[in-house]
Amino acid sequence: MAVNAPVRLAGIAPEAYRHPRDQQATRALRAVPGFERAVAWMARHGIERYLYHEHCASSVMVTPRQCGSLHRLLLDVCGTLDVPPPTLFLAQTPIANAFAFGREKPVLVLQTGLVELLDEQELRGVLAHELGHVHCGHSVLRLMGLLLVLAGKLGGLRLGAGDLLSMPLQVALLDWMRMAEFSADRAAVLGIQDPEAVFSALFKLTGGSPKVFEQMDRDEYLRQAELYAPPDDKGIDRWLKGAIETEKTHPIPVLRAREVLAWGASDEYKAIVAGNYPRRPDGSESGPAAPTCAQCGRTGTGEFSFCTHCGADLPGDAGVPHA
Repeated sequence: MAVNAPVRLAGIAPEAYRHPRDQQATRALRAVPGFERAVAWMARHGIERYLYHEHCASSVMVTPRQCGSLHRLLLDVCGTLDVPPPTLFLAQTPIANAFAFGREKPVLVLQTGLVELLDEQELRGVLAHELGHVHCGHSVLRLMGLLLVLAGKLGGLRLGAGDLLSMPLQVALLDWMRMAEFSADRAAVLGIQDPEAVFSALFKLTGGSPKVFEQMDRDEYLRQAELYAPPDDKGIDRWLKGAIETEKTHPIPVLRAREVLAWGASDEYKAIVAGNYPRRPDGSESGPAAPTCAQCGRTGTGEFSFCTHCGADLPGDAGVPHA
């Protein structure tokens, strides 16, 4: 079935589609003692620069002359969401995954397992999802969360910097990571304006294979969401599901897929596509005026009391929490 070309969302601000649960989890995360200290540590140690160099050394950089079809997909969704194209790498691994990092110079990474599993429209949705993370300013905190998971697998959370990640901060950070995915899923829907393709990508990522995907049934998959979370869910089952979800970095896939379709049919989504949405006042990410760092001379995010580029303290009222 042919899909109409998406409407360009000129100047759209992340607040236009940021999920309420993302906003709520962000406020809860900022209220945890040690939160800003942990993020400052991330900024000071240049971990994002390390990741860039690692991918520059070991992955394929996507350009107009190299993997040009993927580059065109990236330009498509950047044009729709009205954001500058980030650097895109293609990493060789059978795992079907993608991720983004970097605030000043964003980087997106597609893994080859994902490229082999999804069709072109679904790949556009994935790119739009990752651009949503960048647009919403999720990059620093998501990287911290991924390091938390890695450190846990390695048997400790000290990261050479003292016990920055207290248990309350770990719990709040993982909860925020799950809720941030809902905002990025909305960006995916807006980026291609084809909710069914975003749903299809999530469907395949749950358990799809090129060998059996034609045998998978959309409605049966949606019924799984009802089986997992019935309206009268309570008691031991609800507690067990809470235990399952607490340590995950992403929401439950069947619920996430159902949410994508529901939002794609909502009046809120239709109003945005019709042009009724908050816009960035000056072409940059909306939000409070951000101070300039005296140490490195770069502009902060307006969210933290320190520079996320070099970790230095910022002057004035920086770091005042906002939704």
